[in-house]
Amino acid sequence: MSPYRERYHRELEELKIDAEELVGQVDTAVAKSVEALREYNVEKAREVIRDDQKINDLSLRIEKRCMQLLALQQPMAKDLRLIVATLKIGIDLERIGDMAVDIARIVVHSKDKVQVKSLKNIPRMAEISRVMLAQANQAFKENDSDLARETTKWDYEVDALYQKVRDTLLKIIGGNPDLIEDATPLLLVNKHLERIADHVCNICESIIYMVEAKREHLN
Repeated sequence: MSPYRERYHRELEELKIDAEELVGQVDTAVAKSVEALREYNVEKAREVIRDDQKINDLSLRIEKRCMQLLALQQPMAKDLRLIVATLKIGIDLERIGDMAVDIARIVVHSKDKVQVKSLKNIPRMAEISRVMLAQANQAFKENDSDLARETTKWDYEVDALYQKVRDTLLKIIGGNPDLIEDATPLLLVNKHLERIADHVCNICESIIYMVEAKREHLN
């Protein structure tokens, strides 16, 4: 293999490594933001907000790598799909990071007004979203489109929990309008977690495209 081709394949491998690292950073952000909510831990929430710059920087690095590979290497077939899929996956991961930051900001601004202990389904949604993200990462590393499809089935449970939490909070507000200031932040958290699972489904769609050259709508 020529040095030129060796460098090309090394750059493709580095691109995948960057994407996997971004998954890890985003997963940490989601976990810490919900832990901060559950524990009323404002300092932990602020850590999520501060660390978001690392996510943004790595996301930008992935985007630049993708654009350079597309412009300079003119990849074909499977390599082209890998680059395009990784570019899209990076965008979805960056948005998941943004939602973790939004949850953290709710903690910072609401402080002990947020009462999450009685709403166990919110941490459960976060737990499922992290399982989905881990499985999607495995599917990406192993080029496993079947695992990507399997991962999206968790989204049904997330959607069901989202509806339960929303209905519970609306009942609380309806029964006691004075609690609207306490309940509204949790409505936002609930929506952010539901959207995180949706973005993981988008990632799984990108993986299927990468592996099978097939576009499927899984969300």
